[in-house]
Amino acid sequence: MKKFLSIILTLTVFLLAAVCIGREALSEEMEIYEKTLRLHIPANSDSKSDQAVKIKVRDAILQSLEAPLSDCKTRDEAIEIIQQMTDTITLRANEVLKENGMDYTARVCVTEEYYPEKDYDGLSLPAGNYASLKIELGEAEGKNWWCVLFPQVCVGTAKPEEALAEVGFTASQIRLLTEHEECEYVVKFKLVEILEGIFG
Repeated sequence: MKKFLSIILTLTVFLLAAVCIGREALSEEMEIYEKTLRLHIPANSDSKSDQAVKIKVRDAILQSLEAPLSDCKTRDEAIEIIQQMTDTITLRANEVLKENGMDYTARVCVTEEYYPEKDYDGLSLPAGNYASLKIELGEAEGKNWWCVLFPQVCVGTAKPEEALAEVGFTASQIRLLTEHEECEYVVKFKLVEILEGIFG
């Protein structure tokens, strides 16, 4: 009986420790969503001309936003600046479209969107809901272009690790994003889900 109780006690301690670890991992990942601002540009269509002008719009917008966002320390600061610049962003996108002979215009908004898992140069962002600057071109029925506006990992020469650290990402969050550790986190999340189902 004593041996049985000892086993139960050991398992309970182990399970409680696992729940704490899993919850900590989940909290770390949730903060990634709360610290990140994405850029989403759906092209008018999948035609070569529409896809080519999408890239030109992207380049123009990233160039326009690089300096205004360079001093931001939080995602909310970046969102505030972009909301103030919505008309300017729209105007610049429409200028690029017109310069390239397109007969459609751009629609710009700051919203929240679901993004699939996406790999960039040295950076892997997990799937989930992110705050997003969305620039729809024309019918917005073509392939998308995604990137990260904040932290500024799509512009400049800083390594992703440096850009993330500068705006307050933790060491474990940086490892998750740059060393592709999502499998470890998925296991932890599943363990939490099972244990919380048991303990309610």
